[in-house]
Amino acid sequence: MIVGIWGEDKTGKTTLALSAPKPLIYQEFDIGGFNRANKNVNGITVKDDYEAGLIIRERYAMPFQIGSINMEQMTIKPSKIVSGMKELFYKWLARYIAGLDNEEIQTIVIDTATLLWEITCQGYLQEKQELQLDTNGKLKPNEKALRVNLQPPEYREPNTRMRGVMYQAQEREKHLILLHHATDEYGPILLKDGSVGEGKTGKRIRHGWAWLGDAADLVVHTTYQKEKKGNKEAGFYGDVELSGEPGLLDMSLQNPTYEKFQSLIDKMKG
Repeated sequence: MIVGIWGEDKTGKTTLALSAPKPLIYQEFDIGGFNRANKNVNGITVKDDYEAGLIIRERYAMPFQIGSINMEQMTIKPSKIVSGMKELFYKWLARYIAGLDNEEIQTIVIDTATLLWEITCQGYLQEKQELQLDTNGKLKPNEKALRVNLQPPEYREPNTRMRGVMYQAQEREKHLILLHHATDEYGPILLKDGSVGEGKTGKRIRHGWAWLGDAADLVVHTTYQKEKKGNKEAGFYGDVELSGEPGLLDMSLQNPTYEKFQSLIDKMKG
């Protein structure tokens, strides 16, 4: 099953992901997420599973993009040249494929796919920049300026790479869980002078690869409620935003676990 989980910080995203079938590989781009989730809570035994070797942790720290450093003068010379992103992407990809090939592994968790999408795009931009540079790192004579962004048609390649991540997990019949940060939604808003402009709508949305819904079997929005409101007790919740089973849509589970969602899906399938 391909599952997307998104929400604000400290709403139980990683804990929910680590309740998935074991053995499990946890690929950590958002360094620190695992340390916060490494405990037993609400029936989810992350700490015990990690100590038993059922959770394998891999860390992928993003490289600095700061140019060159003069240690004697303690100065930094900024650079528009992307470095290390391509290497990080292919390092991760090799380990991801190895995880898929490991018959014992049942689940791979990517924390976060928001950062993986950024690395995928920046790594591809690095490849494009490298075509502009000579062996000394200088622009080739036929290049007028170093490119600093991908052009809209060029996002086809990063999109293809992300789809490959999903399709390969489906082909190998692995559970794949993609965690995402939340971000502000931008769109048409009414300005003070009565005109319509572009700005924050006040709504929070999933941040990262936009086409997740095309491949995911389930997308869950995690929230934390500090106190009782109406029929909802205080605690962690998982709200279903997308599901292959229509009966699961808009359902909200308190103290959600992977097993609870899987059980509901199995019941609906009969």
